[in-house]
Amino acid sequence: MEFGELLKQFLLDLQRLFRSRMTDGDLTLPQILLISCIPDNGLDMTSLAQRLGVDNSTLTRVVDVILKRGWVFKTKDEQDKRITLLRLSDKGEAIQDIIENKLDRLGMQVHNAIPMEDRDEVKEILSAFHWSLSKMLLKNE
Repeated sequence: MEFGELLKQFLLDLQRLFRSRMTDGDLTLPQILLISCIPDNGLDMTSLAQRLGVDNSTLTRVVDVILKRGWVFKTKDEQDKRITLLRLSDKGEAIQDIIENKLDRLGMQVHNAIPMEDRDEVKEILSAFHWSLSKMLLKNE
């Protein structure tokens, strides 16, 4: 299998795994990714869209749904009042905790599925892979 095909398959498998193990009746995968990306001090919409790899209009549609559910709220940046920050509500923080716990359990399941003698090497390779992707993304910004 060529590397590009392997990347595509890796992405598809991860998405399928996340959909089956992380989503439930209340949360979609885009909502899970969005909520899990918001830090405690909030994040502006443009940065959040970049982090998720979506355009602002796509992000706005997902944000509108979670705003109505009371999982997030908008505030103005203290240094620059033109910037609107998205912050988690108490309910959103509780959902983020649930997401993080599910992600930890999923990570342990994947970790335990790897033969013990290969675990450290796989983790090193995945870390190097992530570093390479991060550098590519920085070059594109």
